Amino acid sequence: MTAPLLEVRHLRVEFPTRRGTLVALDDVSFDIAAGEILGVVGESGAGKSLTGAAIISLLEPPGRIAGGEIMLESQLPFLDRLLEMLTGR
Repeated sequence: MTAPLLEVRHLRVEFPTRRGTLVALDDVSFDIAAGEILGVVGESGAGKSLTGAAIISLLEPPGRIAGGEIMLESQLPFLDRLLEMLTGR
């Protein structure tokens, strides 16, 4: 079995509010292998788009990734690997 292309482990996204912290995603985990397609389904407001935004670091402030890991090719954190691929470094 080959290593996953993308691994998301225990992803947690939070938004601070005046009344405390809103946990928008809690303990989201999945793998995607090369050539595999992952379909994410759920009710409106379930966190599908937020999961994708968190993976590619496009969360709108004050949202933040509060826990978990996002790894690309089991090597580097996803964003570090993406920057490496884009800059050739």
